Amino acid sequence: MDDKKVRSNMVTHKQLADGVELNVLPSHQFKTTRVVINFIAPLAAETITQRSLLANLLETNSQDYPTQADLAAKLSAMYGADFGVTVGKQGNAHIFSMVLTVVNDRFLPGETHVLKDGLAFLKQILWRPNAAAGAFDATTFKREKANLAAYLQSVYDSKQAYASLQLQALYFQSSSAQRVPSFGNVKDLADITAVSLFNYYQQLLAHDQVMITVLGDVVPEQVVQEISQFPFAARQSAAYPIFYQQPKLTSVLEKNDYQVTNQAKLNLAYHAPIYFYQTDYYAMLLANAIFGASPLSLLFTNVRERASSAYYANSIYDGFRGLITVQTGIDASNYQRVKQIIAAQLAALKKGEFSTDLLTQTKAMLRNQYVSRLDSAGYLTHRALIQKLVPAAVVTNSAFATALEAVTKAEVVAAAQKMVASRILCK
Repeated sequence: MDDKKVRSNMVTHKQLADGVELNVLPSHQFKTTRVVINFIAPLAAETITQRSLLANLLETNSQDYPTQADLAAKLSAMYGADFGVTVGKQGNAHIFSMVLTVVNDRFLPGETHVLKDGLAFLKQILWRPNAAAGAFDATTFKREKANLAAYLQSVYDSKQAYASLQLQALYFQSSSAQRVPSFGNVKDLADITAVSLFNYYQQLLAHDQVMITVLGDVVPEQVVQEISQFPFAARQSAAYPIFYQQPKLTSVLEKNDYQVTNQAKLNLAYHAPIYFYQTDYYAMLLANAIFGASPLSLLFTNVRERASSAYYANSIYDGFRGLITVQTGIDASNYQRVKQIIAAQLAALKKGEFSTDLLTQTKAMLRNQYVSRLDSAGYLTHRALIQKLVPAAVVTNSAFATALEAVTKAEVVAAAQKMVASRILCK
């Protein structure tokens, strides 16, 4: 796909107020229109769980739709609109996202105004939450707090999720904000009240940076007119580095967590101080893909297939935190063997002991992945957010392919040599 399909007309940027930005991405590619309102704040350990609970509350009901059934009926009346609120981390930022997807009016019979109704719905949700006298509705708050507590417990019931979170806590010992999962934790949840959460919500509305993205076959001027009526006040921009830079770790810390389980989890963390679309980014993208992020990778080929020592083995590169993690599922008796084989694959990567064919095939795979994602409205609106956070990420499809192709084997090796094993967790 060519980027021109994504940007069939000029993108419209509108500053609604200081710290409040609207981006309209006209496209004939989709039969739906996607609206995303991102609230962006510096990551702070004490607010992560509050924001997660807020997400649950706001997608449940409001003053205009006081029950879940009422809200569901409204979405159904908008021809099955989809609505949700999510939270997530990007480096040193915490993102609170309200997402609405509606069918484009052009594909509906008669004269409809679904997008206009949807934007009015979002306005109601934001500024008319189910609250009174400075507190969220007690029944809703109690239910959603209990639901979040149950969800947090269920995450830890997943053995791989538990292992990943334990590894995160082990790795980010110098940052409480990075240690807390993006969706919060039970300890912080206990102290939140309907009053304290409502007070925090007022702070979020007033102080978070706001980025609104609308993607679809729309008339930009009409979208700007509707969203300009949202009562966002000006707010100051908080200056903070988007990339979290972990202090250099001088020794490998290993932790064993013993639980009764059918399949042991061996997870490893590597300090990889190369950041998203910064110097050597493309080389690190390839190094990680060759190491463990594809079916062609060294980990998949040599740990899972040839040695038959793992049920799965893969790696993930976090370019916002300079981190590569490896996840494996193994028989506990294979722990030392798998650990040694993984170390051998990284050593081979650092020595350049991989074929030119593997490099060529990995480049093709990454190009294909990049292009295929352009068929997703969710990816395109998320990409707009990332480009707001990291202006260097504003690249075209062809520029991405060219930059990737230009990476040499020596540059991949140099990037891999910056990977330092730092934390190992087995459970």
